[in-house]
Amino acid sequence: RQMCIRDSQWDRLYPNAQILEMMRGYAKSYPDWVKVESLGKTSAGGDTWLMTITNPKTGAADTKPAVYIDGATHANEIQGTEVTMYTVNFILKNYGKLPRVTEFLDRATLYVVPMMNFDSRERWFTQPATPNFPRTLPVAIDDDRDGVADEDGFDDLDGDGEITMMRKKVPMGQGRFKLDPKDPRLMVQVTANELGDYIMLGTEGIDNDGDGLVNEDTYGYIDPNRAWGEGWMPRYVQNGSSEYPLQYPEQRNIAQWARNHLNVNAVLSFHNFGRYILRGPGAKPQKAMNGTDLRVHDFLGKEGEKLLPGYRYGSSWQLLYDSYGDTTDHTYGRIGAISFVVELNGTQQDFNGDKNVSQEEQMKFNDELTQGRMFVAWKAYKHPQYGDIEIGGYKHDTNRSPEGFLSVEECHRNAMFILLNAYHLPKLKVQTPEVVKVKDGLYRVHVPVLNERIISTTSAIVQQNKLHRQDIASITGGKVIASGIVRDPFLNKVQMQENRPERLVVSGGIGGYSTETLMFLVEARPGMVTFNYDSVKAGKISSAITLP
Repeated sequence: RQMCIRDSQWDRLYPNAQILEMMRGYAKSYPDWVKVESLGKTSAGGDTWLMTITNPKTGAADTKPAVYIDGATHANEIQGTEVTMYTVNFILKNYGKLPRVTEFLDRATLYVVPMMNFDSRERWFTQPATPNFPRTLPVAIDDDRDGVADEDGFDDLDGDGEITMMRKKVPMGQGRFKLDPKDPRLMVQVTANELGDYIMLGTEGIDNDGDGLVNEDTYGYIDPNRAWGEGWMPRYVQNGSSEYPLQYPEQRNIAQWARNHLNVNAVLSFHNFGRYILRGPGAKPQKAMNGTDLRVHDFLGKEGEKLLPGYRYGSSWQLLYDSYGDTTDHTYGRIGAISFVVELNGTQQDFNGDKNVSQEEQMKFNDELTQGRMFVAWKAYKHPQYGDIEIGGYKHDTNRSPEGFLSVEECHRNAMFILLNAYHLPKLKVQTPEVVKVKDGLYRVHVPVLNERIISTTSAIVQQNKLHRQDIASITGGKVIASGIVRDPFLNKVQMQENRPERLVVSGGIGGYSTETLMFLVEARPGMVTFNYDSVKAGKISSAITLP
């Protein structure tokens, strides 16, 4: 097969149209392997686009264990999209060349939503923006409660396509800032025994609605990572929340799809900023994670720290802040998937090694490693409310998103973290069974089933909240008259199933790196019977067993 995007470059950020072109190009070049579909319309009429990738010769996508990844939950956190698409490109390009990639697509499925917040991400590219704006879903909210929504947002006053900052020179002693004597592009807050002659006026804008405030009712604000179902809280508890859980289609499209794709074992949602690998719970008051599932998260998160230098692993509330109604709580709590939010990138280079990046070091990075690309020089402007001011600062595609020469490594390392999670999807193997002839036509069969990877076939939260059915084991080719799970093979202790022995329920599934031995008492003639194991999250396996 020929690659659809021959010159894909990962040192840049791609607008929505180009991401869609890539997605459709992969589907055209790999028509049996890659499917692109819309999960539904978004709040402003776009689509929630999903890619499904697997080897069709080894089974249908929804019958295999799966990884789900997404990007651009927050529209300004553009880089997550590039990480997801880099991953797609890497696995398709390296199938048949790299053993782990080949195994992944042969035995599992990758689901990808590159642009969750589709409409606002498009706005970030096509309209003046900042590194932090727009973040919201494209939903009008009356932030200042004056009866009109989104009427006083940021303004590109100087028409340069960027929303930067405003500062104003005032008489000495009337300001809280002064120019940095070493670099007048920078502002320094004065100390208690100093006089200042500058004030900072905030982000570029004017008082559009005449209420005496500037930029107090901007575009949005619904936070797309505070509007999921599990752990949701109203706005008086969680800023940016929706009126009710899953109110908006960006989350609802994915949540409804996920309920029909319970084969998803691992979820990675890519955000930025700060270099974190975050798990739930999102808020301290929420119930702590079950110890069995915590063990899996801890293993993958700590291995992730090794793959991603400078990243820290932990729960959201411990490393950042309380957040209710976020992605990881929903995908873990509602479909039982091991779930991470990865906060990409971080502050630019720490030149002096003091583990803190100062504004002087940030400007040094701009000057010496981007040759000034990042910063817009201050320029004079006549403001309708503030009079003579200056406008300048960092461009919208800087700082929060890495520079191009750093983006390639960031994409690759995070793609490898995705593949680490993929490697540890449950992988079952039927080991050598023990067959004992009890009498003519009656056999006791012990079948050890090994899970060779860290993720369980049924997470503890699935069992705790009854999110989907348990694993089922059976034997065909004979009549099963009794069955159970072997708890002690040496003392012959078996936890017997009271009803329907032909359909043995393996409660709790098979844990990571562990074996469950299943017992069947079978009436059959000498010959072959077939052992079957059917798991929602690990797929199906079968093995022939000889009865002497």
